[in-house]
Amino acid sequence: EENLIPWLQEKQREGYTIVGMEQTPPSSNMITSVSSMNKFQFPKRAVLLLGKEKKGLPILFHPYIDWFIPILPHQVGITRCLNEHISGAICIWEYAKQQQQPE
Repeated sequence: EENLIPWLQEKQREGYTIVGMEQTPPSSNMITSVSSMNKFQFPKRAVLLLGKEKKGLPILFHPYIDWFIPILPHQVGITRCLNEHISGAICIWEYAKQQQQPE
């Protein structure tokens, strides 16, 4: 995990925005957060950082994340959470959809 930090820093220097997905709602220490994925305007140069199943993003990565998007499913029925890979796929779909829109 520690090897990822220098890579994240390099990507930020290259102009990428680090976007972290977290299963908990935005909290006071997540100053740059949005209430849901569909309200977030993805930058063209983005790195999506997913956490671990059931544990979320390790706290050591939080200082390097520019934006937090909560994993809060808005669906019919009862579910505790979406798997990380499903959340990541939905996020990538939203990113791709936004990038295809004319400027």
